Amino acid sequence: MEKFSERLKELMFYCDNIKSESLAKAIGVAGSAVRAWCNGSRTIYLSNAIKLADFFTCSLDFLAGLTEERITVSPKVCPPFYKNLRKVMNEKGITRYYIGTHTQIKDSYFQKWKNGTDSQLDTIIYLAKQLDCSLDHLVGRED
Repeated sequence: MEKFSERLKELMFYCDNIKSESLAKAIGVAGSAVRAWCNGSRTIYLSNAIKLADFFTCSLDFLAGLTEERITVSPKVCPPFYKNLRKVMNEKGITRYYIGTHTQIKDSYFQKWKNGTDSQLDTIIYLAKQLDCSLDHLVGRED
């Protein structure tokens, strides 16, 4: 998540050098969480990564450091992650069984996501790579 930490610091600098406390207040988290994300000592959950991407109006792929191209994305309400994941898997013709047997994603993750459990961004990055799609497509921020 080193790329994420560097990109977050970069975005904060270019956003009028916003401080961690101000950013934290804007997205509804503790200032210590933002500082931990910046120094790489804490992984970020998907829901908070989406809040950051919405705040900076950028793609999740850019925020995560997966692309150098900053695409402006207007904030929108994302569907539940599990629902959109299933949609993307159907588009790609990939089953839960295939994911469970050919990747590091355990089948139990699907049940947790179905029940609304948030996922860590690094898990979603891995899953997007396996599904050959952008993070924004996987979570429903883009069509």
